[in-house]
Amino acid sequence: MKERLGIYIHIPFCASKCAYCDFVSHRVAEFEINNGIEAYFNALSQEIEFYKEEIQKYEIGSVYFGGGTPSIVNGSYISRVLKQLRSVTTFTDDVEITLEVNPGTLTEEKLNYYTASGVNRISMGLQTTNDVLLKQIGRIHSTNDFLTSYDAIKRSGIDNISLDLMFGLPNQTIDDVKKSIELIKTLSPKHVSTYSLKLEEGTPLYERYVNGKIDLPDDEIEREMYHTIENELADLGLMQYEISNFSLPGYESKHNLTYWKNKPYLGLGLSSHSKIGHKRFANTAVMSSYIEQWQAFNPQYADEALLDDKEELFETIMLGLRLNEGISFERINKSYNINFKEKYAVALHELKGYELIVETETHLFLTPKGRDLSNLVFLKFMD
Repeated sequence: MKERLGIYIHIPFCASKCAYCDFVSHRVAEFEINNGIEAYFNALSQEIEFYKEEIQKYEIGSVYFGGGTPSIVNGSYISRVLKQLRSVTTFTDDVEITLEVNPGTLTEEKLNYYTASGVNRISMGLQTTNDVLLKQIGRIHSTNDFLTSYDAIKRSGIDNISLDLMFGLPNQTIDDVKKSIELIKTLSPKHVSTYSLKLEEGTPLYERYVNGKIDLPDDEIEREMYHTIENELADLGLMQYEISNFSLPGYESKHNLTYWKNKPYLGLGLSSHSKIGHKRFANTAVMSSYIEQWQAFNPQYADEALLDDKEELFETIMLGLRLNEGISFERINKSYNINFKEKYAVALHELKGYELIVETETHLFLTPKGRDLSNLVFLKFMD
């Protein structure tokens, strides 16, 4: 039986860039001229062909189209990529194929392409129901646009929908967060991902903040927002399974679990990252270089590293502790030939003293307080 492989595909095109976004993306209008989008997907096809023998060692358990805004391009491109992947190797019977969409970019024609090609999960950015906040962070949609797109997805037959919800936004209040959750309650999505705003240097929102033009909620209010979301989603039956992710039972993101369980994944497209075995590598983030390299069938990694056992162990601990199920002592001891409790006895004693972790006979996991301070917990396991 072949091991499962997760595949991430980067679609680096957007209608416009959000004010907080530091992902590699480009305005789609700039590439619609001179067949730039076609050139990108031709390069992507070449990349899939290049990795054909590697992909054939696996069954594909998940495919994730991220961006950018994958729903900004013609649906035929999504169909084309999936058709090529299916010609290379088999998909598992329970394969999860996720496509990120932004409200206002969907059409019935695109949705028909998605469903016909096997897309069975949609991830859509709600972010907030406060239209003033949406405009302030550079989102191009309104709440009404979101509702129209949500209804179109449901009509298409795709029922597995995940929503993104942001908190810690400029001038956002607890009441704003509660209103967003009230809307979510009426929609009954299968999954919600929630993220606190992180200001990245070089983004417009960062510049406004450092120049004193916007205020952000303080740490106490930001944490109250997070716990409000946590509690309200639990009331909906959306149970937390990872620090930022909540789902109905059986609707956890299979693709993201590939990352959190340190399983193999292949990233395709501009600036994408991969980890196969002990090797981690990344594509260039420069569009012209990406297209030229794959036209010549001569890839040059922007980053490449072989992880040693020490690095693999730390990643397994860090990623595993993000999950509510935590890490299994038996599994980690067997994988790395260690006695976890002995190796990290000092760290375990200290973290338990601060009530940041819970240690059972078989597992280690974060407490709610530990989730709030997870980065500090992870540092204790850097050996």
